[in-house]
Amino acid sequence: MRSYVLRKPNCFIRLVPALFCLISFQESGAVGGISNSKVVVPSAETVEKGRFEVEPFFALVFVDDTDDSVRFEGGGRFTVGALESLEVGANVGYLTVNDSNVIRRDTDFGDIEAGLKYRFLDQTESFPFSLAYQGGITFPTSGGDAEWVFEPGGLILTKDFTDKFSMDSDFVFALVEDDAWSLVTEVGFGYFVAYWFQPVIEAAYSFESPEDEENVHVFNVTAGFTAPVTDYLTIIIGVTTDVHTENTDEQVVLSAAFTFLF
Repeated sequence: MRSYVLRKPNCFIRLVPALFCLISFQESGAVGGISNSKVVVPSAETVEKGRFEVEPFFALVFVDDTDDSVRFEGGGRFTVGALESLEVGANVGYLTVNDSNVIRRDTDFGDIEAGLKYRFLDQTESFPFSLAYQGGITFPTSGGDAEWVFEPGGLILTKDFTDKFSMDSDFVFALVEDDAWSLVTEVGFGYFVAYWFQPVIEAAYSFESPEDEENVHVFNVTAGFTAPVTDYLTIIIGVTTDVHTENTDEQVVLSAAFTFLF
């Protein structure tokens, strides 16, 4: 899920609630437990020191396979502002329900994804964007084919073109258990048509190279919005559609998250 940026007129950046990483629902995903400013893509902004966010999130996943698989996933994100420019947090997947023509309502506990983000450069008049480091680890608590995932590092770039229009972009490299590795890169654009409503469009590409198997490629797009209805609550709605995949099934993901800032 992650923390959202509220941009009011004549105002630079105000940190408010956030969203989880939708791609984390896929086998090789982005860092969990850190904040963002769009629907999926992380932002270079960090949760304010001494404050924390709690975010329940939900997703309904439709898989284009021969079994007509449908999956419901629920979880929560917990992120703390540990230092001035450092946040740490975790996503906990507390519910996964699978349903298909061959499996009926198979319920399981989700994985735990821990991550951190450190902002080391801020956008100024002399520097065109903000930069942050991201890294994390996934603990395979869901059973079955779940694997350890180590994300030793990645970068996040945030550019504010105006008080209303912004871009976030990132990449993260991961090592997956059983000698696989993956790379995820994303870009997202958002525009505040009102101080409480930001339509968002995003694109993401992920690559995974499993041992003794064919490489997996996924390119998807996300459309949605963030709605910082108060300083303490942001509502996030999104639809992610796989546009092109290789060696994996295409998916459509409907997502919702509700972030509370304390």
